[in-house]
Amino acid sequence: MSWPFAILAAVCGYFIGSISFATIVGRILGRGAPLEPIKMPIPESDRALLSDAVSATTIRLQYGARFGCLTSVLDMAKAAAVTLGVKLLAPEQPLFLVAAGMTVVGHIWPFQLRFRGGRGQSPIIGSLFVIDWPSALIVFPAAQILGVLTRTRPYTARFGPEALLTAWFWYRFASLPHVLFAAGLFVVRLLAMRREIAQFHRLRKQGNLRSLADEFAFLDGSSRIRLFVERLTPRWSSRRRSVSKRD
Repeated sequence: MSWPFAILAAVCGYFIGSISFATIVGRILGRGAPLEPIKMPIPESDRALLSDAVSATTIRLQYGARFGCLTSVLDMAKAAAVTLGVKLLAPEQPLFLVAAGMTVVGHIWPFQLRFRGGRGQSPIIGSLFVIDWPSALIVFPAAQILGVLTRTRPYTARFGPEALLTAWFWYRFASLPHVLFAAGLFVVRLLAMRREIAQFHRLRKQGNLRSLADEFAFLDGSSRIRLFVERLTPRWSSRRRSVSKRD
């Protein structure tokens, strides 16, 4: 590996990753007004989850899903562009993994915003479409399904993709750089979301967000999805009880 080129890839990745499209979109829509911190009310409770993230989720909550989706796509695109550029310049070296990882770091801790950025999911997805596009279509849905089945969705949906990605990369590439890249993403996401996860844990201990329907209401899911989940959950629970009785 060329260390000067590796350092250059890391620096370029960080600075491009630190471009905050959430801030840019928010300033345009808000006519220069800064984005407000996230405050997500908990259903059937007077509590709320607080976050200082500057992300596509912030835009979605303040300006609607259309602009939140636009911000997410822009964040994916910046990571994909950096990863692809380095991969084309040095196709025989894993320097594109360095660039991709540092893009995520820059997105989460941008220096110009006093290290207050997003949580990294969009740039991770964008970089994966360049590194190994099937992984982006496998690990994220798989983590959601695993979270539903194990009733640990607030945790699994956030950290499961990177954990599954580590195993997937080992199976697909048997490459230490790829495995270290995925494991590094897991650590970075854990550090980035430690405060939100601590709040989730506290809220669940207090009896909130215990059901899938509560989670969809909390995440501002559509009424049709929420109704489907409310109907599905009792059937699933009764089926599990009947199976346990037979055993």
